Formats: sequence, C-alpha cells, structure tokens
Amino acid sequence: MTNGAIDLPELIKNLSKAGGVPITLSSTLPPVIDTGSLLTGKPRLTVVFPPCADELLSLIKTTGVTDENKDDITKYFDEYFKFMRHSILGQGLDTQLNINLDSALLRCVGGGSIIELQPGEVNEAWPTECCLCPPCVTLDGNRNKLTLPPSSPFPTPVVPSIKRLFVGDLLWLFYFERMGIFQILGAILDAFACNGRLPISNGSIDPGGIQDDIVALVLEVMVRQTKMGMSSTCRDRGCSYQTSLGWTSPAARKLGLDTSVNTGFNTLFHKFIFNALEFYKDKRLAVAIRGTAAPVAPPSVATLITVSDTLDVLKKRFEAFKYGRNYYNTLNGIVWVIAGMSVVRELRTTLGIPPAYDEPHEYIPAAYDLLVMKRPVTSGETNRYLVHRECARNGRDILLDLEVIKHEDKNPGGELENWLTQIEAKVEAFRTAYRTLTGVDLGASATPVIEQQV
Repeated sequence: MTNGAIDLPELIKNLSKAGGVPITLSSTLPPVIDTGSLLTGKPRLTVVFPPCADELLSLIKTTGVTDENKDDITKYFDEYFKFMRHSILGQGLDTQLNINLDSALLRCVGGGSIIELQPGEVNEAWPTECCLCPPCVTLDGNRNKLTLPPSSPFPTPVVPSIKRLFVGDLLWLFYFERMGIFQILGAILDAFACNGRLPISNGSIDPGGIQDDIVALVLEVMVRQTKMGMSSTCRDRGCSYQTSLGWTSPAARKLGLDTSVNTGFNTLFHKFIFNALEFYKDKRLAVAIRGTAAPVAPPSVATLITVSDTLDVLKKRFEAFKYGRNYYNTLNGIVWVIAGMSVVRELRTTLGIPPAYDEPHEYIPAAYDLLVMKRPVTSGETNRYLVHRECARNGRDILLDLEVIKHEDKNPGGELENWLTQIEAKVEAFRTAYRTLTGVDLGASATPVIEQQV
C-alpha cells in the first residue's frame, strides 16, 4: 500500500499464501444457528433394525465412560445410537396401531407359540425367534454438535438427540467403506470362519476371562449373518450410493448395478462446495480491503443468490434417499462399520499390529496394510484413517445442516450468509481432505471430475 492506495496484486498474492486458512469475516459475531437442536426436532421414522444388532455392537461400552476417555469408535456409536429398548409410548403410536390393525392381532403379538398346548396353557419359552425383534439399541445420536469457543458470548448449545438418519449419513458410510473397513472385516471373518490364517481365539485361549468369549460370539454372529445374506452387502450399499448420491464404490462398480443414478446430487453437491469456496474467497478479499477503505464490507449478493439457487435444487435431490431400502441399507451399513471397527480394536494385537498402536488412526491403517494390501505396516505421508474421517464427518455435517437451514434467506446478514460463515472450517476441511484422497481440487471448477461418480 502506498499513500493510502491498496496494491491489489500484492493483496491477492498474500491471500493466496493463506492456503485456505479461514480469516475472520466480521468484527461482529453473526447469530449462531444450532442445527443439531433443529435436527433433534425431526420425528423418528419406523425402521427394522439389522438382525442381532445388540450382539454386533456389544463390544461398545458407553456407560460409566467419560467423553474424555472414549475413543473414536465409541464416539461414532454415540453419534448414532443408544443402548435402550425401543418404545412407542408417548408417541401416540399405540392409538394409531389400534386404528390400523385388527385388535385380535394386537392382543396376539408378543405371546404364544407355534407349538400348541392344552387349552389355557401358554408356551412363551420356546421357540424364542420372532420376525421383527426390537433390539436393545436405538437411533438416538449426538452427531453434528455445535462447538463454540470458550470465549463465545452465546449459551452452551444443547447436545443433539437425533433419532433418524438422513442422506448425509449415507455419505458418512460411503467414506468409511472407502477407508477399507468392510475389506478389513471381510479378511478377519474369512480367517475366523475358514482359512485359519489368523490365530483368533474361539473363547478357549483365556479360560479365566470372558472378553475373548464375547469377541468370538460377535464374530460367530457376523459369520452367520454373512452366510444368510443378512449382513450389510456390497450390492445393497452400492445400490443406495447410486440411487441417493450418484456415487459408486470400487467394489460396487464391478457389479454393474442396473439402478437409477442420482447424477443431480453429485453435480449439485460439488457445485455448492465450489460456490461456497468462492464466497469465502470474495469475503476474505472484501475484509482485507475494508480494513483501509470502508467501515462495512457487504457480502457478494450474486454469490449468495447462486448458492441459494443451487441448494434449492440440491435439497430436492435428497428425496431419492426416502425411497425403497436406502434408509435400511444405510442403517445396516453403519451398524456393521461401527461393529467392524470395534472388532479390529479388540483383535489388533492378534492381527500382528504392534501393541503401541492403540488409537484408531494407528491400528485401522495398520490393519488395512496387513490384511488388504498384504504388506508390512507402513507410515506414509497420508494417514488413511484421518483423511477419510475428515471427508465423512464434514461432508455429513454439511448435508445435515441443509436439512434444516432456511437457504432461501439470501439477503445480506440473513440465515444463509450466517450459516456459510459458520461452516467455513468444515467446507475447507472437506476440500483439503478430498484433494488429499483423490488429487481433485473441488475449488478449481464448478464441475470437477469426481472419482466416485457413476
């Protein structure tokens, strides 16, 4: 700057050196939008839980464990589930069931047996199988928590209690599949069930303890579910990715699935990321200029309109998630991802992973190297677990926000602008992680070539 004039080329060069690091966009704090609280208000949906969900998730322990002592896998469980019996009390469903189902059927449910006894005798002991058994685990997660700095003048936000799934949760599942969780779990189950290449205890290695018995039971349940075709399958997940996200996994691509492809979601989601990055770039430039030229820097109204119009069409593409088995496939996949990671955690030393690798960002990549890539544990420049987790978490949270924000409020200082400012760190983190994974910069073009698009 010379004699009060701004050297724009020098300013732009300095901004480019920032490398996408967020710069404070306003001297006054915009209102905080607690999307987690808004999502909590969304009603629960009726869904059949995957068979044996209680057993699959039994290696997770949350009671009596403080948040500081929970590892990532336990936190993923907290983001989606709670251990508690399903209940319809207080939701008015008992009245609705009386209206829609025959009263004789309602009186019959929950008692009796296919084995007939003498009149007046009731057999409730055997057989115990039911068709749609309610598990002791339910959807009630705390994901998308609003985190405020200690100096924030706003009140501490309430911990979310989200009782349903959304299309953003399918995106989360996609990136954890891309991480290799199902490949790792497949190798473990194959060794346990058949080839014996890993010395996995069947419960008899430690007669005085019970932990290896529990792990063996979980693995036995997984093997049985896989043999019966009731586990989360590559085909099921691939169908949901294509019909809801317009994406496909490497394994599902080989299947040649004949399903509808939601190309609109793929195009519009990445167009939104590009437009949001352009918005941040314009704001950073405006703030830099405002410091010496003007007291107030109005936002780019044209960019806000573009973002709003893109989101308007994008949210209409969310509807594909509401059809068919997409919701169940997502729930089933999430249960198996969390259960699979808990199995890796318990078996890490058995798999040949050094005992010092006691965090997920250490033993998940190590398990991938040993079981999938068939190579010694390596420590490359990129941590496979961390970059996939960043894509999964930030992409999911952005889509969850879109379920509840008023994107039509495109006025300067309106909800859309405040929300964009609020999620800047998540957008930048998603961009950086995706570029690390694929080499594609989502900020370079409004129509990038996406690795996973069909």
